[in-house]
Amino acid sequence: MTNATATAIFNTDLASQGATAPEWVELFPAGPSILARDGRKWTLYPQSVVAAFKSNNAPLPIDWEHAQAHLAPRGKAAPAAGWITEVEERAGGVWGRVEWVAAAARQIVDRSYRFLSPDFQHRKDGVITRLNGAGLVNRPALEMTALSREQTTMENNQMSLKAIAKTLGLAEGADEAAILTALTARDTERVALCQSLQIDTSSDSAAVTAAITKLQTDTATAVAAVQSGAGNAEVAALQTDLAATRTALAALQSKDRDRDIDVILDQAVTSGKITPGSRDDYRAMCALEGGLDKFEKLVKSLPVLGDPSDLDRSTASNQVDEDVDVNAVASAARKYQDEQTRLGRTVSITEAVNFVKEKKS
Repeated sequence: MTNATATAIFNTDLASQGATAPEWVELFPAGPSILARDGRKWTLYPQSVVAAFKSNNAPLPIDWEHAQAHLAPRGKAAPAAGWITEVEERAGGVWGRVEWVAAAARQIVDRSYRFLSPDFQHRKDGVITRLNGAGLVNRPALEMTALSREQTTMENNQMSLKAIAKTLGLAEGADEAAILTALTARDTERVALCQSLQIDTSSDSAAVTAAITKLQTDTATAVAAVQSGAGNAEVAALQTDLAATRTALAALQSKDRDRDIDVILDQAVTSGKITPGSRDDYRAMCALEGGLDKFEKLVKSLPVLGDPSDLDRSTASNQVDEDVDVNAVASAARKYQDEQTRLGRTVSITEAVNFVKEKKS
């Protein structure tokens, strides 16, 4: 895991919002691809960064000129200019709510400091995994520089992965490949839902919810108009649109649940807790109301029936093979699943990924 500052990609003028320091600031611009002034690239999955912040369960510091990174390790003072108390996804980017200390707020208002530079961790392949904090700076044109900070331990990294997996509805033992696959799948589903709602495909969850709420409100208004004897054609059209949206939502939720079941069953087979032959029986159990939670509790109590498989495990570093394009494999696997579904066959995500890898080899 590598730490970096992002001065070169963040150019928001903090003092431009008036006579007070802004409560909400942009920490990362819209992704997933983020390009620095010096040409380097990062990949941002906002949900992953938000989940990592929540798992930290504490505010993150904003300092002056990245003192936490450069001065604190040498035993020098590195006071906070503010505290990031909340983060959220906005239109593909990440924003944070800040509680400024009085001195920093005055400096922002009088333009002594005008720019913000996030401090974050990323993998060797450029995927941003965690926000560490940020710094008030005045030189946004500087090239990105690496921070000479102690690297995150594997234990802390695993804790972060567990929290992200739980937020995504995956089992706590899900690896980075499974998490990236789930993030890609959810983004594909979000785009499909946006298309059904006829809104911008870059819209975030808040915009999707607003569109659905508006559609429901418009339908209710149209129904009231019908009851008063007007607008029959408009009501029929709105009801058709609403029915189509509900159908699309139900289909996406069903796919999401099937994928969660496949992930948990794959892990149980791989760890030797159940046999491949009993998979269908356990799938039927998971499909029942509350069945997925019951199966997870059952697996924890089951003995290992055989030696766990090493097929789905990587080296001790638990890193994703950097030569494999995870997003491409996940996309191809989803496409293969859809093709098989149309043929009346059920294929798990693991089987689909293995098929894609074998086809490429």
